[in-house]
Amino acid sequence: MNHSLPPPMLPPEMTVHLWRIDLDRPLNLEVDLDNILSAEERERSKRFAFARDASRFRLCRAILRLGLALYLQAAPREVALTTGPYGKPHLAEHSGLYFNVAHSGGLALLAFTTMGEIGVDVEVARRNFDALDIITWNFTENERAIVAAAGTHQEQVSIFLRFWTRKEAVLKAAGAGILRGLNTVDVSRQPASIVCLREGIHPITESFWRVLDLELIEGSVGAVAGPPGDWSVLQWPVLCEEAIHGIAARVHGVL
Repeated sequence: MNHSLPPPMLPPEMTVHLWRIDLDRPLNLEVDLDNILSAEERERSKRFAFARDASRFRLCRAILRLGLALYLQAAPREVALTTGPYGKPHLAEHSGLYFNVAHSGGLALLAFTTMGEIGVDVEVARRNFDALDIITWNFTENERAIVAAAGTHQEQVSIFLRFWTRKEAVLKAAGAGILRGLNTVDVSRQPASIVCLREGIHPITESFWRVLDLELIEGSVGAVAGPPGDWSVLQWPVLCEEAIHGIAARVHGVL
């Protein structure tokens, strides 16, 4: 596990840099996040019904912009973002850097790589839901059988969350989003396996992705998906205050 920011250069080939962020950690910032966020992001944060959700969104997007600024050596607000047809964010200009974002509760994951499209997902474990009810429409027949065969409710939830995060990671990597259908990909094989995503009906097209389970903090489950290949993941537990001041020392236009 790394405990400092990655170097100010693009991630090496066949490597995913994963930033893990606690969005609920108390902050003592001398920096106004409005100086980092875009006008659209500032406006979007005002539409949240709850202040905590708005705060999490603002901090997550600020650290994302700082990460992109670090890798691209650009001012955070000058990093132009756009979205695909299903809402996946991308850099507006091609730079060889790909990224993806996921958050659940106060935990956020930011994935950066140069090897191609990437997808990441995280879920904070919850026990007060019926996994068997949810899998009826969202899982493949084989996945449903594996969850149903688990001996206890806790085991069912654990397997459900592992499958769910793998599915979301693959769909996000493909830029499809869960609206395309979680049952279009089977992730029931062992971790680090290649999975096939079926897209469309007339004709059916296929894409292939490698998906890895993530070792995260206790009580959370995550997965990352990218192109087939023998790539690895390097994790950084990023402290927001240290990230802001550390990146400010390396990149102009932060403070």
